[in-house]
Amino acid sequence: MKQRTGYLFKDKTTGKWVARVTFTDESGKRRNVKRYCESKTEARDKLDALKRDIKERGQQSIEGDKMRFREVAERYEQTKLIEPVYVDGKKVAGMRSLYTPKLYVKTLVEHFGNKRVRAITHADIEAYKLTRLRTPIIYGKEGEKKERPRTLAGVNRELETLRAMLNFAVRQGWILTSPFTRGEALIDRGAENSRDRTLSFEEESRLLAACVGKRTHLHALIITALDSGMRRGELFKLEWQDVDFRTRTITLRAIITKTNKPRNVAMTDRVHDELLRLYEASPQQKNDRVFGLTDNVKKGWAAACKAAKIEGLRFHDLRHTFVSRLIAAGIPHTEAMKLSGHTTLAMLNRYLNPDANSAQRAADALDAFRKDADRATVSTFVN
Repeated sequence: MKQRTGYLFKDKTTGKWVARVTFTDESGKRRNVKRYCESKTEARDKLDALKRDIKERGQQSIEGDKMRFREVAERYEQTKLIEPVYVDGKKVAGMRSLYTPKLYVKTLVEHFGNKRVRAITHADIEAYKLTRLRTPIIYGKEGEKKERPRTLAGVNRELETLRAMLNFAVRQGWILTSPFTRGEALIDRGAENSRDRTLSFEEESRLLAACVGKRTHLHALIITALDSGMRRGELFKLEWQDVDFRTRTITLRAIITKTNKPRNVAMTDRVHDELLRLYEASPQQKNDRVFGLTDNVKKGWAAACKAAKIEGLRFHDLRHTFVSRLIAAGIPHTEAMKLSGHTTLAMLNRYLNPDANSAQRAADALDAFRKDADRATVSTFVN
């Protein structure tokens, strides 16, 4: 950036004072920036601010001055919402799943699109959050439309996308700070309703029994999910090269895990038997997917649950069940965290919910503790 010159003049057409700065940008192109003001004093202050911004933050500060949120969204999508790029098996750019983030961006543009990005305030985002929470989700076929309340978790995911976009704008020099930092926290994950649905052993038996006929392909998938805690995406992308029957180990490569970190999963007896059965019936090509899935299993899952008379169960609840069973089996929380691939205990704890049996065990333990304490007190008194 060079040859910055600035001066004031009065526009004869509008009668307003104009602060004008001329500079040569990084590409060598000469540019003029003008700001119209009501008074000479205001124009002088604006001129000083323009020269200071150009000196400290470059031409990006000028771009950001009039940039609309829609433009930020376009730049963000072009830079961040791209197919993943891998180097040495690790993701260095892009996203594995683009559909949902792009949906969030579209929703945000519908609300903030024509607003200047520098004009977006903490109060604007707070108002958006409230509006979204009050807007029900419409679903169902045409003529059979239904609605359900929008969840705080869903709105939080939209706000996390907005925060990422505004942080992107800060890094580009279009805004000085994100409005998310100018007030109380707008995203509170702790207030979200965490799922506490797990699968009982009796329900598990019914569900597996329902995986016959067109749903046979779900049998091995469900067993592996229950006994490994693998995420749906990890299960779908698992290849035979990741399965070692000799060591009874499944290796999750960084390229398919949500955290971009590899981890090993030990096979239970029934997972070993199920996968071996699948392998022997397959072409036995190492790059083939273990479960042969390229799409979701929503229809088959819904049909299996209906046939088994199981309500309110999502596929992700199988992972929840795995973690709960680990803890019930006496596995320490720190080990359970590594086995399930959680990055923090806080995230693991979202999956841990005491059931009726564990609550009764706690009550029994307290009864035993109190009786021991009573006996100790009586012994001390007698002696």
